[in-house]
Amino acid sequence: ETCKDCAKGQYRVNDNDGENSDASACDDCPEGYYQDSAGQASCLPCLPGEFGNVTGLSKCHKCPIGKKSESSNSSVCVDCEAGQSSDFEGSAKCALCGAGQYSNMVGEACKDCAEGRYRVNDKNDENSDPSTCNDCPEGYFQTDTGQASCLPCLPGEFGNETGLIKCHKCSVGKVSESSNSTVCSVCGAGRTSDSEGNAKCTLC
Repeated sequence: ETCKDCAKGQYRVNDNDGENSDASACDDCPEGYYQDSAGQASCLPCLPGEFGNVTGLSKCHKCPIGKKSESSNSSVCVDCEAGQSSDFEGSAKCALCGAGQYSNMVGEACKDCAEGRYRVNDKNDENSDPSTCNDCPEGYFQTDTGQASCLPCLPGEFGNETGLIKCHKCSVGKVSESSNSTVCSVCGAGRTSDSEGNAKCTLC
């Protein structure tokens, strides 16, 4: 029989004294390595962001989202820590979740903060913990997901609790003249507000 090329995922060196000197067979590429061409004398290491968890690979696998492999010839990928994630397959590094996002589990992709919550992306800010989002404070609200800040309640409205997705309107006879109010003020004698959500009291 004529000599044949080693198949993809295999190799054979030409060393009469080595352990791979048997010319009647080729060897599978070890874990963490691959070979995508036939007839080769060596295998190639999986690149950072990839892994090879079995022998005889013709192509390395990409690390899934939420995992990483920082070095070459990795046989496994490592979970990103809580508050970090890899946003795409084949990542060599994990990154902190961006503003308006969080990750509270190891190996989990970053998620958007829910309505009524927010997260800034500032290491010097106590509200920037990437593993959780913060409730909007009193006097503020947020109707959208994935936000880095909250919006102030408008004049005529108030927010007397945290985590609001919508501010409350001042009732008839009460007003709030400024933004981000937490309470409404009662109109004085001889004055009133004729409808909900008023910012000013008027004379009777």
